Amino acid sequence: MEWFELSTKELGYISLMGVSRAEDKLQMAGPSFSDMPWYSYVAFVLVLLGIGWVVVRVVRGLKFNIGSYWKVSSLLLLVMTVYAAFFVTMLWNVPFADVPGRLRDGEFGDSFGTLNTLFSGLAFSGVLISLLFQRKDLAETRGQVARQQFESQFYNMLALQHSVVSEFDLKKDGVVSRTGRDCFKSWCNYLRQSYVDSSGELRIDGAYAELWKRHRGDLSLYYRSLYSVFRYVSDCDHADKTKFGTIARSFLSDFELVILFYNCLSEQGYNFRKYAKEFAIFNNLDPMMLLDPRHVALLDFQVYGKNLELLSYWTTFKYKTGEK
Repeated sequence: MEWFELSTKELGYISLMGVSRAEDKLQMAGPSFSDMPWYSYVAFVLVLLGIGWVVVRVVRGLKFNIGSYWKVSSLLLLVMTVYAAFFVTMLWNVPFADVPGRLRDGEFGDSFGTLNTLFSGLAFSGVLISLLFQRKDLAETRGQVARQQFESQFYNMLALQHSVVSEFDLKKDGVVSRTGRDCFKSWCNYLRQSYVDSSGELRIDGAYAELWKRHRGDLSLYYRSLYSVFRYVSDCDHADKTKFGTIARSFLSDFELVILFYNCLSEQGYNFRKYAKEFAIFNNLDPMMLLDPRHVALLDFQVYGKNLELLSYWTTFKYKTGEK
């Protein structure tokens, strides 16, 4: 037999330690990842989670403001876990002693290219998702700024309305007898006296016309400023504009409501009726303070909101007069 006819199996091999090839392989073989029981991996993951939970609890117990750092840490831990799982999968049956040699193998390094491509795609997706969230946050921020501007303007208008009322004054014999909201009480008394002195079907119109003629300067300014407040609330896009209408309504005194009621029945206050209906401005009106409780039926029932007493008056007197 010629030397070139020999196979590699027939060639002997003696290592420097005097061990044959087969014996050398057997001796170099050792435990690998596949030889470890499955529950050891589960235990390792649970230990990591436990350590992370303890760290978070300790940091919070020390009153440290970690903010969103724990989210970033969790994301990094997840990425590292994926890489570790891929590493173990690639070296599943490789003995631990041969791991350093496999790590120096170019083919082993190239195998991570697929994983890196996957994470690159995920990173790009993360950028797109971040842009979408930023767009949503920006829209919410603009909405919040708009709501804050509305609320600021609303309370400024209420303050202006209050200043208008506080500037009212009534003089008797050259001496100021009433100021501010007390003037409405005097106007109600004057309206009632004019109503008693008048006669015929136009008693309401005539009595209110006398009041308007006598105190038009103050009342016109009051009506315009109040009309502006409710119009501003009605025209806004605020989700809780009904609540702000209720707030504006709550600042109206009983005597103011009486004057406003008869103003809505007049030609000058016709446009104010739609806001009276929208915000139920006369929800707190005392029917006994009117010139006649039957006058409740002269306005639409929506202006009384959910006031059962006023709605009962409205139903009774509306149907008594044959109107529906």
